[in-house]
Amino acid sequence: MKVFVLFASCFVSILSSCTDPDIITEAKIDTSDDSWIQKEEMSFPVHVEDPSATYRIFYQMRYNTDYPYYNLWVNRFLYNEKGDLISKKLQGMELFNGTTGEPYGAGFGNYFDYKILSDSLYHFPSKGTYTIKIEQYMRQDTLKGVASVGVQVIKNTK
Repeated sequence: MKVFVLFASCFVSILSSCTDPDIITEAKIDTSDDSWIQKEEMSFPVHVEDPSATYRIFYQMRYNTDYPYYNLWVNRFLYNEKGDLISKKLQGMELFNGTTGEPYGAGFGNYFDYKILSDSLYHFPSKGTYTIKIEQYMRQDTLKGVASVGVQVIKNTK
């Protein structure tokens, strides 16, 4: 038993030391019944310590083969600490190849995870906590096949 506890402790230590210090936000929100309701905004806090840096913003989508389209349109809103809207972006992304129907990303069974670049050189205007909100913009109230929506924000260091 002591050997197992020691091994588990070492494993957790190794995993925690492997986290990328440039990732300032990484979070996912699961949808209910693998369906994304149009009015359901996914909200993610982003803590910015270095406003002089630029950042990469990614969407992290988890979807399944029940998704009825090859693409997905989203609105991304960025709010400052006061709740003021400082940026809005309508963005389309392909989840499946439009010709072959093959899903993009990595997966197992019917589910696929796909990381999509939204911005590569985003500049936050000041230090503080921002909020990224994402809503699906497919003009369909309930969008089946979307299991989770996530955001990853990475500080550019090179």
